[in-house]
Amino acid sequence: MTSHPAALPISSGVDRVPAPPEHAVHTRDGAHSVAAAVANDELRLRYQPIVRIKDRAVVAVEALVRWQHPTLGLLTPDRFFHAAHQSGHMPLLDQWVLQHACEDMIELRGSLKGAAPIRVNVNISVPTLTTDLTELVTTTLKRTGLPARRLRLELNEGADLDTLTRAGPHLETLTHSGIEVALDDMGAGATDLRYLSHLAPRDIKIDKLFVAGMLISPRDHAIVTLLTDLARRLRLRVAAEGVETAEQLAALARIGVSYAQGYHLAPPLTLTDLTSTLSKGHSS
Repeated sequence: MTSHPAALPISSGVDRVPAPPEHAVHTRDGAHSVAAAVANDELRLRYQPIVRIKDRAVVAVEALVRWQHPTLGLLTPDRFFHAAHQSGHMPLLDQWVLQHACEDMIELRGSLKGAAPIRVNVNISVPTLTTDLTELVTTTLKRTGLPARRLRLELNEGADLDTLTRAGPHLETLTHSGIEVALDDMGAGATDLRYLSHLAPRDIKIDKLFVAGMLISPRDHAIVTLLTDLARRLRLRVAAEGVETAEQLAALARIGVSYAQGYHLAPPLTLTDLTSTLSKGHSS
């Protein structure tokens, strides 16, 4: 019997008020550094589904890290990524996310026997691009047993040309093994076209700022249309992130965007909730 991706019911959304800046973790807070969070098992993963718009089938999930801080509660990345960058701990954080995301996907696959397998998108920061990325990824896949074709690396705009040049051979090796590369936040930076040239991604994700403004700003609508057309010409898949309303989803479908991610479709979920959601979609 052929398995099909689980269809996703529309989410009612959850509270996502941004944290006040004064509650951010600072680099000077050595006792509660990201390294300590890893050592003390304080990090958590959430998974936000990425769906195919035409049938709402879940084709992938993005792994999103959270920090269960001992005094500040559950922190989203905007409250500790700056400290991680400043302290040089981003490679450690990326390594933790990659390892645990791969382990979770193996567990998910075991819980959803007969369901179509999905990819997991893992974000790779600029500092990690300067390390031996091939060794990190291949070792992690071998250790966890996750097939390479079930992993997609999301690269965020921000690296300089030298970093891109050095990372290129690693990414080429990884893509030849079956791993996919996606360019995140497309349109948000000034060097996106340079990324497309040097990194040869398989997917692009349109930045949520343009998705948020596309129904009220002709300029934002034109940018989304332009990026979608560019992706089509380059034979890339295109996804939109930050989809908050049915109207945005419908507009994206009309433009020709094939995939979407956002609170209108589903919030970031624990592995338990993701398993339950996909089980219901698979059985329906």
